[in-house]
Amino acid sequence: MGASEITSAEELGTFLRELRGQLTQQAVARRSNIDRAALTRQRVSNIENGVVPTAQQLKCFLHGCGKPGLLDELEPVRQRIEAAAAPVKDVVRPELPEHARRMRRRLVLSAAAAAGTTAVVTGVAVALIIGTRAPGETAAAGTPDCVEGHVCFWPEPNFIGRKITLPPDYFSDSKCQPLPFVARSVKNNSKERQRLFAGTGCTGQETILQHLNRAPLPSVAILSYRHS
Repeated sequence: MGASEITSAEELGTFLRELRGQLTQQAVARRSNIDRAALTRQRVSNIENGVVPTAQQLKCFLHGCGKPGLLDELEPVRQRIEAAAAPVKDVVRPELPEHARRMRRRLVLSAAAAAGTTAVVTGVAVALIIGTRAPGETAAAGTPDCVEGHVCFWPEPNFIGRKITLPPDYFSDSKCQPLPFVARSVKNNSKERQRLFAGTGCTGQETILQHLNRAPLPSVAILSYRHS
């Protein structure tokens, strides 16, 4: 298969594995250093198994194989595959200003009082209209959808709230990655095992989340993570 025929991350990985030839993955990793950027043996394996490399990782891989001249041919292929795999942003309903929320509450309560409803029914009606739960009511679980090759985090248990979708490495091969909120539910749809931590800086209680469509975690408390 020529580079122009590659249409998926798996095909790119197969192409690069054949390009490596008789070199071991460890040898490619050892020779991949470019301006202090380098691959680990595990990273070489992941790329060959269908994880889309970054531009720097592809450059390091080709350098390690002794084929740096192929970068101009393969980088457009990598970009095309990366763009096709980019996650679709969640559609979020814009939040009303505070004065509009107060007015809506007053209208709901006035309508309920005029209809002669009881306090319990009023409470349920208000909960349904303004989006809060009446006493004893539990929130329905969301759907743990997550783009293949990525890790998804939700701010509430049971996959509720505005999720964020991140690639398994986020920015680098080895650094601990902080989250913008306490993730209460997580799904790992990447090809790498993820190590989840209750504290910042990858400290505190650790939870292992296995790779690629294994059972998601509907109830956790995570502030940082790194792949393993």
